[in-house]
Amino acid sequence: MDQAETAMQPLLATVGELWPHSAPAVLTGHRRRVRQAKGPSAEFLVVPNAAAPRILIPAGNPRAAAASMRRYSAAISLRETVQRLALSVGLQVGAAQALLPDRVQLAAGAGASLVSHLEAVFSEPVSVSLSVGPARANRKPVLQVFDRKGRSLAFVKVGDSPTASTHVLREAESLKVLGSRGFSQFEPPSLIHLGAWEGMTVLVMSALDTGPGARGIGLGRMRQRALEELGAAFEQQPVPLPQTPMWSRLRTDHAYLLDTQACAAYRNCLDRVESQFSERVLPVGAWHGDFSPWNMAQRKGKLQLWDWERFEQGVPAGMDGVHYALNRHVRTAGTNLETILAGLTLGAPALADRNDGDAVVVAAYLASITLRYLLGAQGPGGESIVAKSKLMLHAFDRVTSQWERTLLV
Repeated sequence: MDQAETAMQPLLATVGELWPHSAPAVLTGHRRRVRQAKGPSAEFLVVPNAAAPRILIPAGNPRAAAASMRRYSAAISLRETVQRLALSVGLQVGAAQALLPDRVQLAAGAGASLVSHLEAVFSEPVSVSLSVGPARANRKPVLQVFDRKGRSLAFVKVGDSPTASTHVLREAESLKVLGSRGFSQFEPPSLIHLGAWEGMTVLVMSALDTGPGARGIGLGRMRQRALEELGAAFEQQPVPLPQTPMWSRLRTDHAYLLDTQACAAYRNCLDRVESQFSERVLPVGAWHGDFSPWNMAQRKGKLQLWDWERFEQGVPAGMDGVHYALNRHVRTAGTNLETILAGLTLGAPALADRNDGDAVVVAAYLASITLRYLLGAQGPGGESIVAKSKLMLHAFDRVTSQWERTLLV
């Protein structure tokens, strides 16, 4: 098996899941000597190539292929934005063969596929793009759905494993809750359909119309206004941290940790936090749960926000801001104990002072995110985050120990 075949395995395996009644997908290209599938029922272009695949886009619908490339977020650099725009234009004018020679073909099959299921949902023929993301416990197929004219109709998440299905159902519930409210500062997707197909959970949501100015001037102010509106929409009675619904969940859920040493270390951190912040009252609201540059874009005066599977109510205000600063920092500086601590400080500059509100927010954030990683690491596919889960537990222990030593002085 060559490099391209190895790199393509996750995508090809996913294609097999979503077209279960077709013959195995065939990888073709002008550099490959693999015979093309006869009478393909579906054909995809591999972006950027089979050696480093990121997404499969529809080969038979140039407008849809071009639209597949116009997906932007605040995490995309100016260079990548220009590259996506140029590729989109090239696909629109019919230069796919020259730009993207590697393809995936499926032979015609008599049975149903996920595409036929989606055609029933939308009551019209559709084509799709497909990505699966990096290896992790909650990895799942994500599709963009297009009509015959190449117009984007929706995004689809497929829960093809117990873990992925849990996350898909959680996001569907979040979208229901958000859809019952009106927001002026940010725009979440709306829920279109939630169902089951071939034992998988299928979530269909509206496609947010992102633009190339996703990370433009004013993004910082837009983020802050969005967070303020989200918190206000789900505001609850101010209480000390140990009395929040989130803290009760953490106390219950940490018992599911299989590693007894990690469980004990995490529980010790919770005990330290309770002893230090048992009486300080703080505002309580909701958080997105993964408020990161790659899950947002600015468009027409609003912040577009997607990936709501970690949305949670009953949490201390300010956690999203810490998460954003930390993830943005480690993405460029690398992930180790020092960069994690530096990222936390960027999000909460006064975290070292246990008498400051920043300290309480960081305590809540570390308690939540550390348990998320620890539980995720012990599930199927969790091998990829084992190291990070240990780092987060180390950071939680370091910060709470420092507060404890300060208290004893």
